[in-house]
Amino acid sequence: MKDSIALYRRLLATILPYRRVVAISVIAMIAAASLEPVMPALLKPLVDKSLIAKEHAAQWQVPLFLMLAFLAKGLAEYAASVSSQWVANKAITDLRQRVYRHQMHLPLSVHQAEAQGRMMSRILYDIPQVGSALSNAWIIVVRDTLVIIGLAGYLLWTAWELTLLLLLIAPVVAWAIRNASRKLRGGNRAMQETAARMTGTVGESLTGIREIKLFGTHAHEDSRFADISERLRKETMRTVRISSVNVPLVQVLAATAVSIVIWAASALSAQDRLTPGTFVAFVAAMAMLFEPIRRLTNVNTVIQKGLAGAQSIFELLDREPEPDAEGADGPRARGALRFEQVRFRYPGQTEPAIRNFTLDIPPGRTIALVGASGSGKTTTIQLIARFFEPESGRILLDGAPIGEAPLAWLRAQIAWVGQQVVLFDDTVAANIAYGRPDVAEEDVIRAARHAHAMEFIDKLPQGLATRVGANGSQLSGGQRQRIAIARAFLKDAPILLLDEATSALDNESERAVKDALAELRQNRTVLVVAHRLSTIRDADLIVVMEHGRIVEQGSHAELSAAGGAYARLLASGEGIAPETEALPMEPAPAPRS
Repeated sequence: MKDSIALYRRLLATILPYRRVVAISVIAMIAAASLEPVMPALLKPLVDKSLIAKEHAAQWQVPLFLMLAFLAKGLAEYAASVSSQWVANKAITDLRQRVYRHQMHLPLSVHQAEAQGRMMSRILYDIPQVGSALSNAWIIVVRDTLVIIGLAGYLLWTAWELTLLLLLIAPVVAWAIRNASRKLRGGNRAMQETAARMTGTVGESLTGIREIKLFGTHAHEDSRFADISERLRKETMRTVRISSVNVPLVQVLAATAVSIVIWAASALSAQDRLTPGTFVAFVAAMAMLFEPIRRLTNVNTVIQKGLAGAQSIFELLDREPEPDAEGADGPRARGALRFEQVRFRYPGQTEPAIRNFTLDIPPGRTIALVGASGSGKTTTIQLIARFFEPESGRILLDGAPIGEAPLAWLRAQIAWVGQQVVLFDDTVAANIAYGRPDVAEEDVIRAARHAHAMEFIDKLPQGLATRVGANGSQLSGGQRQRIAIARAFLKDAPILLLDEATSALDNESERAVKDALAELRQNRTVLVVAHRLSTIRDADLIVVMEHGRIVEQGSHAELSAAGGAYARLLASGEGIAPETEALPMEPAPAPRS
């Protein structure tokens, strides 16, 4: 119960910025609710004065007042509905933006620990549920509660003895609604988790469609989706059963009380303690209670879904964003990096990925990180970008700890080309200029030429204006990688992080990009994670890693001659692939005569 109240308060806080419109809505609801008892109240003079006493004035006054009451009530309900929906939709838009913005600022470790489908379902599933609770549901709750209060007040004023009989059933109805609420909340929470799994499964299937086709696992994926879909159906039906039994149960209890009241009212009327008009007005007002009670009982399902969604949303919003330092942005960094006894362990892992890592990198140097898979190379460069925070030790940039620098400034000093290139469903030019939308087209073209990307961009249907599709689906792997490299050229950052930046390029493209990278490396600090010898051998310093430690460092010639870990990697090909040359194409055979 306390959790529900706390959630209600947090949800109500989302509409506080629009308190003036809320006030208009509440006033309109009060006006509409206050006019509700007018309808049964007019039945008393209609029966007693117009139909029985045959008073001429009553015969035209009662219909006129009834028409005016309905007109005023209709205007009030219109104002209440429009203003309430406006407030609810503004609040939901704000909440949706908060959730999206907060997800973007969460640490990378949170994104890796939680399924992508769960994060997507908050926006696609949870927020619409909260939207229903904040729009239609709260209108029903406020308006119908006021209507019930107004009608109950009229009933007490008309015949308080009979009204007390109605109130006897209230505790039983409240217990039924509360019990159903608890079960509905749990059921809706389970539905949210299952819907998130379904979203994740669909996303995985669409991403891995090539693997599904190659391995012929259509039946397996279909079965996996069917299991989740069936589980969602069962959980949905469970909430439907609870909701469906709750409404008729409340109605039967209310009808029982009403039947007792009608019997008692009939007895009072027979004793001339109630006039016919009073009896008709009382029964009419009592009958009018059914509809708001039914709506309030039904809306409980919507509210519980909304509260379950709100709980999920607020759990996300309560998570701490990635730590950031306050302060103004500094000047452009020189690019001097230093690792001091850095240790890092991924959440949930027992062994550290980086341990006792100490390395001095002067500005303008190119450092190649080599080692077998899992040796900590990629983790090392991710720590520089502060995607993760070290458990101990420090990383310094130009002599200052990077943890004390504002994130926006720090990441502005870094250009990154990763092994998995991410492109957005936009034009080629927009993807190259990502993060710099106001850059001139000439600069985009220059960066593309440096990355040897214009060779294929000029052949696209609309050149730089060609859309690349979802994650660059309209381009080849090598083309996507060269666009990412062009993006790094355009950023012109003092630190360049290359994580297998040429892994998807053929030999000819790699040589072209290698020349471009040689130009890009000038006056920049470059950390390269690569397996190709052609990428490694020209580095100023090669750092050999094993199990998160530095075991060797030196030039290619020095390490090759030393016969240590680097030489073993060269010999085995496990961490360093041998350098290959592109074979000349054989001429096509002459056609036979």
